[in-house]
Amino acid sequence: MGVVTLATLRTRSRLRADMLTPGFVADDATGIDAWINEGVQMLHEKLVAAYGSNYVAKSTTLTTTPTGLISLPADFFALLGVSMAGGPQPIPLKPFAQAERDQNVNSNTLPWNGLFTSAPRYQLFGGNIRLRPITAAGLSLTFEYSPVATLLVSTSDTVDFPNGWERYVIVYTAIQMKMKQESSVTELLALLDAMDKQLKEMAELRDAGAPAVAADVYPDSEV
Repeated sequence: MGVVTLATLRTRSRLRADMLTPGFVADDATGIDAWINEGVQMLHEKLVAAYGSNYVAKSTTLTTTPTGLISLPADFFALLGVSMAGGPQPIPLKPFAQAERDQNVNSNTLPWNGLFTSAPRYQLFGGNIRLRPITAAGLSLTFEYSPVATLLVSTSDTVDFPNGWERYVIVYTAIQMKMKQESSVTELLALLDAMDKQLKEMAELRDAGAPAVAADVYPDSEV
């Protein structure tokens, strides 16, 4: 990965758009920086899909509640995995479908006993993760996720994209600048489209949180 500052993204975007000096497009949050941050957010979403935890990942501990609803981290973007402490090792939890939301809601209100057959299932629900059946309060979940993109404000703020992918942000920003100037963006749009296709191909080879290979997460003696 290579660290790139907001100041560098501004300069490279201006070079790409052939608009080297501020004026028509200002160097501020309502000018070029707004488009840079749009590009950062768009690229971040695509790289999370393409690289998963190899791109960006965080881990935190959540605690179960009496309602079965647990607030997600404030910077949550995409779930990579969730497991519950108990037994000889943490047990990865599986999701449940929306149609199953009212099944067995209160069938497990006692503390979870560590048995695989008793493990609850989860669903992302708005700004929460909810468990079915509801467990006792105070149990620990290990929650692994990709956070949202960090927006750039100061000229010294940085992004750190793999393999030079900040070029996507630069091309996207240059397109917006030239569109404001009412100049042709045909070549830049073709370049952005080619990068979108490459990112899509990368994502199809990898799914965040769901690898394409089988993983034996439970020893035979515990299944």
